[in-house]
Amino acid sequence: MSTYVGIDLGTTATKAALIDSDGTVHARSRVAHAHARSAEHGRVDPTAWVASIRGACEALGPRAAQASGVGLSVHCPTALLIDRDGAPLARGLTWDHPEMAELTFAGLELVDDGAVRLSGNRPSPATFMIAAHAFFAKNEPEALARAHHLGLVGTWLGLWLTGQSGIDATQASYTGAYDTMRATGWMPDVLEALGVPLDLLPPLRASLSVLGELRASVSQMLGLPAGIPVVMGSADTPAASYALGARQGGTPLFIMGTTHVISNCVGAPDNRAQALQRADVRPGQWLLNGVTNGGDALAIGARLLGYGRSGGSVQSLVEDAWAVGRRDTASAPVFIPHVVPERGPLWFNRPHTALIGLVASTRTATAARGVLEGVLFADRLVIESCVADDQGPIMLSGAFGSDVALPQILSDILGKDTCVLDESHLPSIGAAAMALETLEGTVFPVPISRPVHPRESWRDTVGERWNEYRDRWTAIVGTPPPRPLGSHTPAAEAA
Repeated sequence: MSTYVGIDLGTTATKAALIDSDGTVHARSRVAHAHARSAEHGRVDPTAWVASIRGACEALGPRAAQASGVGLSVHCPTALLIDRDGAPLARGLTWDHPEMAELTFAGLELVDDGAVRLSGNRPSPATFMIAAHAFFAKNEPEALARAHHLGLVGTWLGLWLTGQSGIDATQASYTGAYDTMRATGWMPDVLEALGVPLDLLPPLRASLSVLGELRASVSQMLGLPAGIPVVMGSADTPAASYALGARQGGTPLFIMGTTHVISNCVGAPDNRAQALQRADVRPGQWLLNGVTNGGDALAIGARLLGYGRSGGSVQSLVEDAWAVGRRDTASAPVFIPHVVPERGPLWFNRPHTALIGLVASTRTATAARGVLEGVLFADRLVIESCVADDQGPIMLSGAFGSDVALPQILSDILGKDTCVLDESHLPSIGAAAMALETLEGTVFPVPISRPVHPRESWRDTVGERWNEYRDRWTAIVGTPPPRPLGSHTPAAEAA
């Protein structure tokens, strides 16, 4: 039976998975690259990724040496200047670099409004990564002049592995120069207005297509067979959704990690300017994505309440919050958890944070309940803007293990069923599954999950807290909460 490797190059670590043709996951691994972002805010050192990719592949064990193919998944959006051999010519540029906002809006002044609408996203540094060209032209012109491609992370990874260039639609949708609404390709008028040569951008390739063969020099480093096909793959959230069989009207996926991300598959692009939007892995599908800084906010909340900075601090906060009853919850402080700027659908260009109602007599556990509740209420705001109320249960993914607290509290707060999947490697599994389908035509089976139902006994308490939270949220943020999905009309219908 054939085996396939999935490589997920994330923001803070590389994860890898090894599956076989019947969908069995034989191995998972994770190796951090903490030093990649240590130099300067908004810049990343791609050379740090090489060691984590190598370590993650080696940790899959000896079966990886017989793999029949490799699939890719990458974080997004980070821009890179790359030479013909895949070597980075400068440090990568992330969407949240301090200069990107000014360059983004200066570039948008040159672009026709119709092209902005076709890009499918509200203009922002996260969705207009083509502005990286202006950044490199201003700050590193020599590197830009030598570059073979200005690409995103998947471009670098694919070129390093195979010597072939490419970018798929799930990543290109965040450049502002790709026609996301029609999924037809780069927009020449945008590139001309911004002075970006078309041949500087990587060629567009289907996610479910072979990019090239694994180079011998890299195969020795990773412990994988030389010459095996490398499948283009996608950005990480689409890869995770793919692993769950994403389809229009299907089960939305909510991933709880460093960031909290909702991903909902739709059959037509949406003309609203709230959620992030991208073309999906499969042609004719799109993904609505909502993002909050959930994991980061929980870590900061844990520090504020004295739980410390260790890896177990958030878990201790969750355990204490779980032990708090309905009466104490009603008097818990209200936490507005936006500790960093936010992407869609909130679109905050600066933090909005508050801990309201914490007094000297507040027990630590009660305060912990307020912090956890505040993060999950923010998740609810985002989820409701991307998922219709009648769409059914939400698939919840993360490293939960035997923990019942966090999934149950989230289900209570959403007031709807969730299906819990204890899997923190969905993007790498999805990447391997893309290789499986591309090379064998076999569709990966949807992993088994367990249902969690909201507790009726908590409904009134949650409702009262939700109303208070929304009022406090509006006062701190200065704008009303984002509107639910049902209050918008898809572009296809509006036309």
